[in-house]
Amino acid sequence: MAPTATSILVSQGQKVLLVGTASASASELAETRSSILSSVGSQGSVTFEQLDRLATISLPAATFNTIVTGGIPPSAYQHSDVVLAALAKTLVPGGGLSLTEPVLSGTSSLPALHQALERSAADLLSTLKISGFVETTVVSQRKATAQEIQGLFQAWSLQADAVALEGQIDFVEISAKKPAYELGAAAALPWARKRTTDTTTTTAAPKPKPAASGAKKAAVWTISTNDDEEDAELEDEDNLLDEADLIKPTKEQLAAPECGPNSLKKKKCKNCSCGMESEGELEDEQQDVDMKNSSAGPVPKEAIVASQSNKWKGSAITEVIPTALQPKSSCGNCYLGDAFRCGSCPYIGMPAFQPGQKVQLGGNMLKDDIDF
Repeated sequence: MAPTATSILVSQGQKVLLVGTASASASELAETRSSILSSVGSQGSVTFEQLDRLATISLPAATFNTIVTGGIPPSAYQHSDVVLAALAKTLVPGGGLSLTEPVLSGTSSLPALHQALERSAADLLSTLKISGFVETTVVSQRKATAQEIQGLFQAWSLQADAVALEGQIDFVEISAKKPAYELGAAAALPWARKRTTDTTTTTAAPKPKPAASGAKKAAVWTISTNDDEEDAELEDEDNLLDEADLIKPTKEQLAAPECGPNSLKKKKCKNCSCGMESEGELEDEQQDVDMKNSSAGPVPKEAIVASQSNKWKGSAITEVIPTALQPKSSCGNCYLGDAFRCGSCPYIGMPAFQPGQKVQLGGNMLKDDIDF
């Protein structure tokens, strides 16, 4: 007798794959095949295959509309991941699967039983989804009787008490479908622009009909993917430009000025009239003030005179570096003591001093504490 899901999945003119086992009786196989043939009619066909061969043979891809497996008693064997992947491959997109197999319904102390049955009904549903099936539904699930459990033990070549395991094994029938697309199939996104591409020309999709007045007000803020093809009112880019923006600048206007603050020339002219001379004088005065107010101590007068005498000369400037200059403080708190000094201060460990005062260690502070 065919499983319950078979009558739902099988229809006229379909190609059906009937999967059985070597332990199935010939009468049960003939009865199930006749039942399916009456459903598919003369335009359909039924093909038989053994379950233990599905992992080693290559089934034709996208051939069968429906697959019925495990429905011929005894339903003693589970479907491996390789077998489920082969069944999904041979189904046409949108094809159906009717699967029946025994599952665990409780915990058992018999280790051999867990070797034959490794999963429950929930685990089987998850395995089918991982193998690529969708719309997985449990059609029926019932407890196996003691006589059916004894038939399972004979198929598994096990010696155990069937009565003691009654209620721990279920027969579950599941209906599933293959997605309506093949593996690796490509489809355009729903918001993609629809175009009909020819070998010579490309024709745009027809424009949609204009919406009614009420719908037009509601669709003010609606973004359409075909806005570039509709008669939308867009801002004219030319209106954003003034007449002065349309005049092409000359080469002289693009060149940097020879004189002035924006010029590439860093030295003032002989008779400077662009303000560069006054700007340079202000910088020189500020430099003199910085040199006189240096926190590192007083700068020798000869260094300042040498710096001022070499201003704006074409020859190389002679730089006079005072030899008695102390390290310059970046924070100005070096003279206050270690509590106010930075981590890299050169005065760490020295006592506080007055600004500009040269720190010298006197007495026995420069002598070793231990005499050798």
